[in-house]
Amino acid sequence: MNFQKPLIETSTENIYHLAPIPLFKRVFNDSISDTVYDLGSNLLNKQQKRMGQELPGQYDLERQSNYGVNYDRQEEWVEEHELQPIGSRFFTPPNDFLQTEDEDVQVIKRRIKGSFCKLLDSINVTHNSDPQVTESWLQYYEPTSGRGHNAHNHCRWHHNEAKPLMFSGGYYLSDGDPIKDHPYSGVFAFHIRGMKHYIRPTKGMLLIWPYDIIHSVEPFYGKTSRAVINFNIQI
Repeated sequence: MNFQKPLIETSTENIYHLAPIPLFKRVFNDSISDTVYDLGSNLLNKQQKRMGQELPGQYDLERQSNYGVNYDRQEEWVEEHELQPIGSRFFTPPNDFLQTEDEDVQVIKRRIKGSFCKLLDSINVTHNSDPQVTESWLQYYEPTSGRGHNAHNHCRWHHNEAKPLMFSGGYYLSDGDPIKDHPYSGVFAFHIRGMKHYIRPTKGMLLIWPYDIIHSVEPFYGKTSRAVINFNIQI
C-alpha cells in the first residue's frame, strides 16, 4: 500500500507560509532533550503525562476531572474541535512545565522565545516586549498506545475579549521511535483549507504556529514513549 508522503520535510530551520499561514520549524541537535525527558518523567504522574490525548475518533469527556489537576477554568486555554458542534469546549489543564526551575528547561524556554521573535520578524511584526509563555504542558505518548489528538485549536476561553498576538507550539523531547508498520504513527497535521499538511516529529524539533489553526496528531505507535512540550506564547 502506498502512503502519502508528508508535505513538509524535516530540516534544520525553516519558516513556511501555508496559504499564507506562517509556521516556524527548527530542530535542535543536542542532549538537552534527553535530560528534560527524564526530568519530566520523574516529575509528572501518569494522568498528567497523558493529558489531552485521545483514542482514535474518541474524546475523553472525563479528562478534566481525571487528571487530578486543580485549575481555574477562567485562566485556561480551551480546545475548539472541528468535529464537535460550534460552542463545544474541551479543557486541557496545563502543568506549566516551562516554569520548572531547571536550567535545561529554561534553555528550551529561551529557544522558544527566540524562535518566536524570528517568526514575528518574518511577518514584519514589531515586538518591543519580551514574549510571554502563557501556558505550557508536557505530554508523554505511551508506546503502542494508539493515542493521538483529534483536530482542535487553542482558542481562548474569553471569546469576547480582544485577542493578543498569540501563537502555539510544540517542542519534541523524543519521537518515540515510530513503528514502521504504522507509517503515519504520531504524525502532526495542520488542517488548512480542506487539506492536511503533515510533519513527522523528530527529537529536538520545535514548531510554532498561529494559535487558531486547526491541527491534530495521528495515533501513535512506537518502541518507546514520545514526549512533547506544548505551549502558547504571545507578546
